Amino acid sequence: MKKIIFILAVFTAFSLSAVNDNAGTSGFTFFKTTFYARAAAMANAYSAVSGDVNSVFYNPAGLAKLDGKSVSTTYMNYFDGINCGSVAYGFKYNNRFNLAVFSQFLTAKEDRTLVDEYGNYTGTDGTFGMSDLLVGINFSTAFHQTVDFGANIKYLQESLDSNTASAIALDLALIHQTVNKNLKIGIALKNLGKQISYYTDDKYKENLPKMAVVGFNYTFSQKFIANLDITKPFENDIHSGLGVEYTYNDFMKLRTGYKTEASNWRSGGNLEILSGLSAGFGINWNSIDFDYAVASYGDLGIVNQLSLGYRF
Repeated sequence: MKKIIFILAVFTAFSLSAVNDNAGTSGFTFFKTTFYARAAAMANAYSAVSGDVNSVFYNPAGLAKLDGKSVSTTYMNYFDGINCGSVAYGFKYNNRFNLAVFSQFLTAKEDRTLVDEYGNYTGTDGTFGMSDLLVGINFSTAFHQTVDFGANIKYLQESLDSNTASAIALDLALIHQTVNKNLKIGIALKNLGKQISYYTDDKYKENLPKMAVVGFNYTFSQKFIANLDITKPFENDIHSGLGVEYTYNDFMKLRTGYKTEASNWRSGGNLEILSGLSAGFGINWNSIDFDYAVASYGDLGIVNQLSLGYRF
């Protein structure tokens, strides 16, 4: 019966739609960005996963089940030469609490274009850069026998040429182990905070991209798991992602997923049919984890991610 309920939840998530008058009005969009190849291969449906240091980017309560120490780093070559990455380090502080520190970055350069008084292109004059740097700390604990709690405090600085702005935000999250031993549910409120510095002297206020996420992690067998995330941005439409992972052997895992935002990346081109699809694999050797993911953004292009982790 519970498998039927999970399958119904999947179809419900993919049928969800909403119209929000405030869509696209928030700033500091880097708060919404995550980098981790295992999660990316499963459509970033990762909000009910426990015991992985990279859960800090998806549901901070996931670190409550982290054993020992773990470090992980990810690199992604994004569109048009944009370089992105992340690093996370988590450890068991004592018998009750786990702690972690983490960071994400994005850098890019573009040609500075010139136009005349009529708006006509007249050439280029050097380059200008943009960058985002996020740093944070995590606290997590087994709040109850069946409930884990976690929180992130994050600082983000964005730079565009010579102008900068910054913000601070809080993530609050739970992961609940249900009476069905195969089903976990994660709930997260993310990016609750405020802007603390501004791009210009007029102090134009940017809203943070606050969101609520509900995630499901179901273990069908020792070899096969499925994750489902349903996300409601406060100022945008509901979207969801479904991902699955199959353990081929002790050495390799295979993954795939689909995001419902696919319609946003369809423009009638040859790659439209692939929009929203992702896939990847993981290789585990002793205490080393290597993960790779490829995700399609339709006619925008293909994005690759590589992650390397070490548990000790």
